[in-house]
Formats: sequence, C-alpha cells, structure tokens
Amino acid sequence: MGKKCSILVITFLLLATVLVACSSSTKTNENSNQSGGEKNTSDYPNRPITFVVPFSAGGSGDIMTREVAKLAEKEFGQTIIVENKEGGSGAIALNYALSKPADGYTILNHSSTLPLTMASGEIPFEAKDIQPVATMVSNYQVLAVPKDSPFITFQDFVEYAKNNPGKLNVVSSQTYGTTHIFSLKIMEEADINFNYIAYDGGSEALTRILGGNGDAITSSGEVVQQQVESGDLRLLGVSSAERLPTHPDVPTFKELGITSIDDELIWRAYFVRPGTPEEIVEKITEVLRKVSETPEFKEYAKNTNQDIYFKTGEELTEVFNNYYEDGKELFESIKK
Repeated sequence: MGKKCSILVITFLLLATVLVACSSSTKTNENSNQSGGEKNTSDYPNRPITFVVPFSAGGSGDIMTREVAKLAEKEFGQTIIVENKEGGSGAIALNYALSKPADGYTILNHSSTLPLTMASGEIPFEAKDIQPVATMVSNYQVLAVPKDSPFITFQDFVEYAKNNPGKLNVVSSQTYGTTHIFSLKIMEEADINFNYIAYDGGSEALTRILGGNGDAITSSGEVVQQQVESGDLRLLGVSSAERLPTHPDVPTFKELGITSIDDELIWRAYFVRPGTPEEIVEKITEVLRKVSETPEFKEYAKNTNQDIYFKTGEELTEVFNNYYEDGKELFESIKK
C-alpha cells in the first residue's frame, strides 16, 4: 500500500510540473502574440544569409549571384553563403528555399524561367507561392552554332531542319523555362522541328555544344559572349528589338520573320518566402538597389553584355505575373 501511495505521489508531482510548464509556455506565447506576434526585425541580419541558386556552378545565374553576394555582404554586414541546388527545372532550389523560415535568411536567386516553369504545371508551385523582391539584370537571347557548322545563316538552319525533321539537336538550359519558350517560338513560326535538349544551367549547355554534343544552342547572350568573341560560336539571330551595337551584322528574329520574338529578355532576380516581414523585405530590397548602383556591379553587367534591370514591388509583381499568365496560355495551346 505504501509503495502504491509513493507511486501516486510521484505521478502527481510529475503531472503538476508538466502543467506548470505548459501554462508558462502558453503565457509566454500569449505575451508574444500580444506584442505583435513577430520577432524583433530591427537587428536583421544578425547572422549569415544564404543565397540559393537553382543553376549549376559557373553558370550565368551562379556568377551573378556570387558577384551580388560579394557586394551585398558590405551592406548587410554579414557573410553570405551561396548554395547551388540545381535540378528539377528549378523545383529543387525552390522547394529548399520554401522549406526554410520566412525570416529573410534564405534568399532565392532565379530568372524569368521561374514563372514559366510554374505556368507549365511541371513543378508543383504557383505564382502565389513565392514573393519577388528585385530584378537585377536582363539580357537578350540567341541562337548560335559552332564555328565549323554548315549553317552560316538562320535560313540555312531552317532549310536543313525542314528537310531533316527531328534530326537537329539544340542544347539549352532547363525545360519549360525562358530559353525553352524561345526555342518553341522558333519552331512554331519557322514551321520546323528539332530536339530540345535541356541541361541544369547555361554553362553545362555551353560545355556540351563546344564539345560537339549538339548542332546549336539557345541561351542568353551572356552565356555565349566569350565564345562568340573568340570565334568558337556564331550567332544566327538575337531576340532584341533592334540589332545590337556589338553584333551589327546579326539580324533580330523579328527581321527573320519570327514576329513573336520581339525584345524577349531573360531577367535575373531574387525572391523570398511569402510571409517574410515587410521590414526585412524592404531591407533586402534596399541592399540590392545599392548593389545595382555600385561601379563594380555596373562593370560586371557591362563585361557580361547585360543591362541593369532593377524592378521591385508592384512593378516586379506585375512583370512576374505577366510572364506566368503568358506562359500558361502558351503551354495550354501546345498541349491541345
């Protein structure tokens, strides 16, 4: 009987301890909720920040993010870690970023590819699942061939494709992204068919074409710039509205009769998880603005043949949503 009483007393004491602890925790949470339900954001950032890149190391998105990280560290006063999470048409990086708290310590780098892959339905995310913060640069797109290619002009490329449907291999970056849309428009309006072979980043596609594993490449102008300048690749057409001062002999696709490609750009931007405190989003935006205005970043953009393209807030959200809706319309028409 004594032993039973002892056990009951111990059990009661343990239960009482748990109840007191729970009560204390509840009061703490209530006090937190009464003070706004949010942690203090005034000292953000007080620890390292992670930039997540959905492309392979050495690609244009990766290179830009490392340049931004180097300059942004001075403004944030914190270390910035760059992590590459390539694969899954960007879904791996996006899923990783969204798995982290909405506290501004995980910032996703992506491009105009993101709203398009969302619109395709190939990744389980929608426009509402991410919050755009700021774009940084933009660039035209190109169709290019190796220096020893028999295709001297776009007309040569089209003629061969028509006579040999499905035999041309065009390498590029990711499926259902900006360059995929670009490639689909070329096929549709030129009435040709080629094999679109996607890799996890522009640098990987570039390595393939230079290694003889492809007949052509579609990419941003930045990706192939050095190889075009060295003569290893030859441009057949550009997506800009007008001919480029750096390549005055290369026609625009609009000139070539591909009217749906008119000043079609790839832009690169940064995103956070929805629910990130507004004060933190504003801090990140301001830091990125300052980075875009530095002589170092302007020099980077010039050297990579890109334009500074800084958009934020409602303007950027509208751009993002327009890409999303346009992509949805195009993919639905293709699937019919």
